[in-house]
Amino acid sequence: MLETFKSKEVELKSPSYAVFASLSDLRLIKDRLPEEYREKVAVTQDTIEGDYQGMHLGMRVTERIPTSRIVMKPMEGFPMDFTLLLDVVDTSASTSNFQVSIQAQMNFIMKAMLGRKIQSVLDEITDKIAQQSV
Repeated sequence: MLETFKSKEVELKSPSYAVFASLSDLRLIKDRLPEEYREKVAVTQDTIEGDYQGMHLGMRVTERIPTSRIVMKPMEGFPMDFTLLLDVVDTSASTSNFQVSIQAQMNFIMKAMLGRKIQSVLDEITDKIAQQSV
């Protein structure tokens, strides 16, 4: 069954076009990674990949809807297939709301085992992006 997990929605102190511009080119994300990871990942405009716990993992941007949505999919070798959605909507001329979602085919057992962890990771991502937008 297709399951969707959504982060909490956070308000950013930037308009949607600025948020979209800062997230849609993955090369701009590398500088925001923790120092210990920056040299361990390879980044292009559309991909980010590196080694983690003995696995080579990566994500690829598959779609960009200007100023509102970035869609990403895992690259070959990821242990699970899913779609990552980054959504941003203007709330005023200088602020926007941001939310991260994951859509994945999961059975009941997988959802029970992974659901809370996925939710936690999504909320952590939105919190970090909100902190950087101040």
